[in-house]
Order: sequence, then C-alpha cells, then structure tokens
Amino acid sequence: MAAHYKLDNLIAFIDRNGVQIDGKTSDVMEIEPLEQKWKAFGWEVFMCDGHDHRQISDAVDKAKETKGRPSVIILKTIMGKGVKSIEGDYHWHGKAPTKVELKQFLEELL
Repeated sequence: MAAHYKLDNLIAFIDRNGVQIDGKTSDVMEIEPLEQKWKAFGWEVFMCDGHDHRQISDAVDKAKETKGRPSVIILKTIMGKGVKSIEGDYHWHGKAPTKVELKQFLEELL
C-alpha cells in the first residue's frame, strides 16, 4: 500500500541482527534476500551499520530526499554488541537480565 500510494514521507527501520528467538534466521527461517524483497514491493532501500550513528543519519537524510516511494533502512547490527557474554547469542533475544547481570552488562558497556 505504501508504495502504491507513493508515501515518500514514510521511513521504515529494520534491525537486521540475523537472529530470532529460536536461533539464527539463516537456520530457523531464512529471510534473505531482504533488500531485494523490499525493492520488489516498491520501496527505496538503504543499508547501513546499525551501530554507526553517522551512517544511520546519512541514510535518513537520503531517505528524506527520496520522492515517489517509501524508504526502508536496513540496519545491520549485532545483538548485544559490546557485552561479550551475550553478543550475538540468540538465547538473549527477548530475555531480560537479572539485576546483577544488568549491573555487570552496564559496567562492561561503560
């Protein structure tokens, strides 16, 4: 619908961390080629490092310049980035840390 009505003021964001609650998306339910799928539905697609604020800002600026179609920004990320004990571990997808773990994780990030 968004492409049909040329909603060029619409920007969607996808956190593409490659995992879901049961494991890697490539093992559980492959979703690639994600970029081509969005393009096939008439969206302008931008890819960037979801941990790089400058790249995200640049992608948003480019999306705002897009006319006649909606835009999607696919952010390539690593789940839990910066916390070695959980980085990329799908077991933490949707799991809240305990108070002790939270304190440890925050110390590791700071």
